[in-house]
Amino acid sequence: MHTVESAPITPTETSNKDRRDLWASITVFAAVAVVVVVNYVAGLLDDLENRTVTARFSFEHTPPPNMFSPNGTPVSVAGTSNIDIPTGSVSPVTVGFLRSADALETVGYLAVLALLTWVMVRFVRGRLFDRGVIRGVTAASIAAVITIIAPTFPRVLGSNLAIRDLAWQDGVNAQGMGPEFWYAYVFCMALSAVAVVLRIGSRVARDNEGLV
Repeated sequence: MHTVESAPITPTETSNKDRRDLWASITVFAAVAVVVVVNYVAGLLDDLENRTVTARFSFEHTPPPNMFSPNGTPVSVAGTSNIDIPTGSVSPVTVGFLRSADALETVGYLAVLALLTWVMVRFVRGRLFDRGVIRGVTAASIAAVITIIAPTFPRVLGSNLAIRDLAWQDGVNAQGMGPEFWYAYVFCMALSAVAVVLRIGSRVARDNEGLV
């Protein structure tokens, strides 16, 4: 029985339209990866040029700072906000934590995109239900979860240190995860469901191998 389950599955024949659609997905993933890298590098260069670092704060329990529109109307910043802080106003440790959070997030995005691209390439080759695809989708869902969680720790630590350095202890809280967390969480659950479906399809394909 173990030998039968380990036997390779015959590649599934894909149509030209299927391959075009899959290559379109691969192209989109590659384009998104380029955008992620460009966005990170551009933001980092801008911060280095202006000597700033970005922290995420929550103003839920204190009046947020006021901003003014071009016509002079005051506008309040509510909820969670990203604030650029001069690096000279905080410690190097604070800057290191906040910069590492952005770097970890970028690396995580690229890892997820690379895994999904690898899965799409296997689909193009007709490897719809082999173990490599299942492992690739599972790894992508795990990488997405890590991408959500891993940057949170240095971001929260860095933001808390910034609060200490700037003496903002009264009513200002560090905020690690923004509202985008729930979108990413749903994405991870969807990938996990896809992995389960592919695993079932792999089992059915192995059971029917050679029968049709």
